[in-house]
Amino acid sequence: MIEKVTFVTQPSVSIAESIIDYMQGHEQQFSAMLFSKHDVKDARFQFVAASLRVDMVEFDDDHQSGLAHVSYGIHFFWPCNNQDETDTFQEKLPFIINNNQVTFTLKIHQPWIIL
Repeated sequence: MIEKVTFVTQPSVSIAESIIDYMQGHEQQFSAMLFSKHDVKDARFQFVAASLRVDMVEFDDDHQSGLAHVSYGIHFFWPCNNQDETDTFQEKLPFIINNNQVTFTLKIHQPWIIL
């Protein structure tokens, strides 16, 4: 399943700053896609709230597209020894820019099937 997230850049700051502010302020719009890359059927896994960070915004030569380098946390609970851990993952999310609108096209992955 494909989902698009579109927003208008803020004229008072750079496009990169607009992307960072929007992504970190609207984590819930990106967390479903990021979390879907993990075993979402296993209730021991959870996306760590407020863990989405934009590490870098990279633009193509034409400044009409680029990549947002993000990191986020996935929490896992080990019930056998009552321990939990948080692992950090990195992704590069592509975007396009058209008339001061930034659009991310996010692929929601299907749940894992264990055979």
